[in-house]
Amino acid sequence: MAHGISDSDPTKTEHVDAPDILDKKLDQLADWIRNANHFIVFTGAGVSTSTGIPDFRSSMNTILPTGPGVWELRDHPGAKRSPKARVTTSTKAIPSVTHMALVELARRNLLHFVVSQNTDGLHLRSGLPSTLLAELHGNSNLETCKKCQTKYLRDFRTRTSKKVHDHVTARKCTKCNSKLYDSIINFGENLPAYELQTSYEHAERADVCLVLGSSLRVTPAADIPQQVGERGGNLIIGNLQSTPMERLAKLNVHALCDDLMRGLMAKLDIPIPEWELHRRIRITIVNRTISIMGLDLNQDIAYSLFSAVRILVREGTEAKYDSKPIQNEEPISYKVKLTDINEKMDVYIELDWQGHYNEPKYTVKLPFSDLTKEIHLFYNPKTGHWREE
Repeated sequence: MAHGISDSDPTKTEHVDAPDILDKKLDQLADWIRNANHFIVFTGAGVSTSTGIPDFRSSMNTILPTGPGVWELRDHPGAKRSPKARVTTSTKAIPSVTHMALVELARRNLLHFVVSQNTDGLHLRSGLPSTLLAELHGNSNLETCKKCQTKYLRDFRTRTSKKVHDHVTARKCTKCNSKLYDSIINFGENLPAYELQTSYEHAERADVCLVLGSSLRVTPAADIPQQVGERGGNLIIGNLQSTPMERLAKLNVHALCDDLMRGLMAKLDIPIPEWELHRRIRITIVNRTISIMGLDLNQDIAYSLFSAVRILVREGTEAKYDSKPIQNEEPISYKVKLTDINEKMDVYIELDWQGHYNEPKYTVKLPFSDLTKEIHLFYNPKTGHWREE
């Protein structure tokens, strides 16, 4: 066995609390959260299995809709995932009930920080503020410049290397032209210093820590909830399997993450919002040059969002200019080759996306004059429509 876990190992056994037992545990958890001074959540792969992303350690006979964990399949040569298993890629996955419950708890200032082991990017895509999140094992949509520390978010997977410890990507930093590196942390590599230190600081302040969907077997990440428990804080572990910290925890909740969070939010009398894809875009026009830049929702971190952009200029119904599709590396900067511009002209910026959720094109209309405008777009995958705020 590649990871030293035999089929009979009890740590693989999944437990599900009876409804009456789960109900009592959630009553206690809800009370602790209502009265918490500093509530943090620690998430593992289990929060994303309901979205179609397999975890790592779940057994061959798991109850998860995604089927066995990735490492479990590797430990069983010849075994294949059932065709009935519901799986998807991280770029197409829709944030789960759990993700959205955490977003709402943060919005109401009940949740103060999230420490995640996940690399799927779903916490950010769910709308959880990046300022309230530490991704200890990286983000498959994030690459960084080691020279000037600039970060770049992409609406695609940044990792291109097939070698485990080679993290160079195919792109360059737009500020200093240095190589960019994916942010994924593989075994044997150091965790990002700032994220790890920030997590420890929140663990030191936390009086309530809820673990969701983690086996708590990978350190140093697992040291974060352990620190809360050892300080005497209320450590609650929500996981189907037993963990090394079950005796340290004040509560062990054995349930699927989404079932746990649905029940918890009902106890708190807080509705769970429906997910919409939220995009923040900054458009600047200066002396006929149009700059278009996607951004993180909470920080000015560049976010590559587009497969192509098209710029048109019209005066009333009369077409004056057509850039044709622009597929430059973002942020896009394009000078419109018109000389006789007047106040009756408008610019139409047609945004074409990566299309992971079948997003249709969206056109932004602006007066063709010097300006800076920030636009927030929301896409509902159920209706297939954008709305603008």
